[in-house]
Amino acid sequence: MTISRKARPTALVSLLTTLAAAGCAGHTAPPPATAGAAATPGLRSPDAILADSVQATGGAAAWQAHQTQHTKMTIGLQGMGMGGPAEHFQTRTNKSLMISTLPGVGQVLEGSNGEVAWSQDPVNGLRFLDGAEAEQSRIESAWNPDLSARELYARVETAAGAPAGLECLTLTPRTGSAIRSCYDARTHLQVSQEGTRATPQGDIPFRTTLSDWRDFGGVKMPYASETQAGPVTIVTTITAVTFDEPVDDKMFDPPAPAAP
Repeated sequence: MTISRKARPTALVSLLTTLAAAGCAGHTAPPPATAGAAATPGLRSPDAILADSVQATGGAAAWQAHQTQHTKMTIGLQGMGMGGPAEHFQTRTNKSLMISTLPGVGQVLEGSNGEVAWSQDPVNGLRFLDGAEAEQSRIESAWNPDLSARELYARVETAAGAPAGLECLTLTPRTGSAIRSCYDARTHLQVSQEGTRATPQGDIPFRTTLSDWRDFGGVKMPYASETQAGPVTIVTTITAVTFDEPVDDKMFDPPAPAAP
């Protein structure tokens, strides 16, 4: 969401929509994406679309050749006059940590150690995620969501009515609203994802567009993304990516609660 090599909202987007939600009071979310028929005449199967997406970004073997990923990026919240650096750490065992520093706000963390999903920021403090928020974290912590979509989602279906030149999927999680992901029908690279995000301030509609796909470490990642989260526009640009950097698994555990 990142946005890292995953073509979908990542922990970064979840983090920033939580911050942006304070300015979204009274904003009406559009209806959530609805699940279409699993098989529609003239449309390719979801498994074929996902397989082509994985291949377009390097193939399953290329992803499985790496164990960890460390992504550095810059983020900007155009509607809130904020911006700053962020780092995303990810392991192939589905552990993740996002560290973001925003001037005037402070450091914001969001992580998952594979069992517990959590976040910490100056506004909401330390929180252990549950319900739809925990489900979002579980999906976004996956090493390659397209490669493991059948395990991550309750339903994966081809969506009818895709814009010209695109193939779209409706992805329904076990808990929370369905999302719609669209891929370029020629390159098979993901171009957008939209739906509704669960945050401490309520559900926030979002739409993310992905661009500037580049090869790094044998796989392709979108180096630029723009997310409209409620009334706020979040711009993300990757500045560096390092694969197979040693990491301490303890970094993904939630921090100890502050003393009373």
